[in-house]
Amino acid sequence: MNLVKRMIGGVAILLVLLLITFLGHILLSIGVTIFSVIAIKEMSNAFHNLNINPPWGLLMICDLIIMLGAYLWSTEFYTMAIIFSIVIVLMYMIFNNKNKIEDIFASLFILMYVPVLMGNIIRIVDQRYVWLLYLTAWGSDTFAYLVGSLIGSHKMKSIGHISPNKTIEGSIGGVIGAIILNLIYIHFASLNISTSLVIIFSIVAAILSQVGDLVASFIKRQTGIKDFGDLIPGHGGIMDRFDSMIFIAPLLYLFSII
Repeated sequence: MNLVKRMIGGVAILLVLLLITFLGHILLSIGVTIFSVIAIKEMSNAFHNLNINPPWGLLMICDLIIMLGAYLWSTEFYTMAIIFSIVIVLMYMIFNNKNKIEDIFASLFILMYVPVLMGNIIRIVDQRYVWLLYLTAWGSDTFAYLVGSLIGSHKMKSIGHISPNKTIEGSIGGVIGAIILNLIYIHFASLNISTSLVIIFSIVAAILSQVGDLVASFIKRQTGIKDFGDLIPGHGGIMDRFDSMIFIAPLLYLFSII
């Protein structure tokens, strides 16, 4: 039953992402913004378990400001939106004496972790590059799982407290899988990018994808939760699906404008 729920949930979120990406930048931007608002709430709920209470309503307003800055495709406006949001949070700290310093630090962390990273998906002008985000994140994760399950024998002891089942073979397999998938996609998408550049991007992006997954695992372990939410049956919340993608997004944006 759990496997069926996981399959249904996985297919559902996949179809939503593929649809909004296929239908164009406006719908993708709206979709990513909705996902970011949900992610803000999920992160705030996680910190509540540590008796840390970020002002999630204010963070959602800041999130919308940053997403608007990302949509306008202006680096200057995007940067100003981030700075303005940080100032808003700090001003809130001054005028609300009920907040602890931990609440403000958590708020700033959430801003950097969710909208600042996720907003880079919206900043990608050429939609063909967005597909690389999905291929790299999901491809790396799938190959890492398959290779780790089949031949993984050397545990990554340094991160055993976060992900005890992570293996060196699985990690390498994830990188190789991302390279293969991205090279195939670049060929059929007719993107005029050199093979060497695709390989370099794939290696760095696959590593960032795994780092994103580990950061999310660390947060969940520290806050005592299994998943960030239960929106997606069998998969958890929005952050459980976007944890690796948001780390790739800034690099992919830079890759798309080279």
